[in-house]
Amino acid sequence: MDTKRKNHFIATVTAMITMSIASGGALAGGFLDIEFADADFSNPLVIDNPYWPLNPYGGGISLSFTYTAETEDECVENTVFVNSGPSPYYLTGEKTVTVDGVDYDALEVLDIEYIQEDCDGEFVASEVTLDWYAQDDFGNIWYMGELSRSFDEEDGCDEGDFDRTTATNTDDPCYEGSWEAGVEAGEDDEAVTGVPGIVVPSDMPFGPDGKPLSNGAYYSQEVAYEAEDMAKILRQDASLSVEDGIEGEGDYDFCRKVKEWNPFEPGKSVEHKWYCADGPGLVLIEGIGGGRTEVETLVEVGP
Repeated sequence: MDTKRKNHFIATVTAMITMSIASGGALAGGFLDIEFADADFSNPLVIDNPYWPLNPYGGGISLSFTYTAETEDECVENTVFVNSGPSPYYLTGEKTVTVDGVDYDALEVLDIEYIQEDCDGEFVASEVTLDWYAQDDFGNIWYMGELSRSFDEEDGCDEGDFDRTTATNTDDPCYEGSWEAGVEAGEDDEAVTGVPGIVVPSDMPFGPDGKPLSNGAYYSQEVAYEAEDMAKILRQDASLSVEDGIEGEGDYDFCRKVKEWNPFEPGKSVEHKWYCADGPGLVLIEGIGGGRTEVETLVEVGP
């Protein structure tokens, strides 16, 4: 990776994120320059954005979301646990993240990916991730970091102990991609302090006095060591039909189609996600890369 190019991008995105809200909104095709400010997080653990309601009532309400995908080589099952999950990965359900000396409460969500080679046999865990989210008073869901643990045997990563202290240990290939907002990771000229970004904006991302979200608006989801993601609104109020979703077929009429990508891997890590406000939130993920598309479908929502 070109370090100078990477640091230039990080500096540019960081500058955009920290800009004050002068215009009160984003024009069509414009950058969502939403300021990350302590005063805007009075109840960050209540995540009730209708496009992705993870913890709509706060407290200890348990939810799980299971997605499945099938390719030529394998079958994938991905389960997201909110306020629940198998030991030893789930511990608290909350995470304190410190940004510029200010402590923020974030919801800790457990995400486990299971792989079944050739779709014949038992599912085996391939990756486990603790994701941290917080919702501001405008309804925007912020991404505060993640602790990601791979079980790739080629890198010597077995299903051993899950070390919660290695979010910034960039030398361990088993935790590649891990980062935390406000914490510096990397060495020398590659050292980067994690910057939180928007993972799901609200329809009115700047509050009732701002402008409504529009097609073409784009935003940074994170700026971190080896983990930079961007997103763009492709369509608002889209309709979606799912053949093999929850309880079989499903039709959704109030969906937002979003493109997510890593600017350092053009064409290799692109995802189209469908967030549906008249459903359980994220219902379909289309992963595009290597000349083929992998579709993950939400098949179950449980306690």
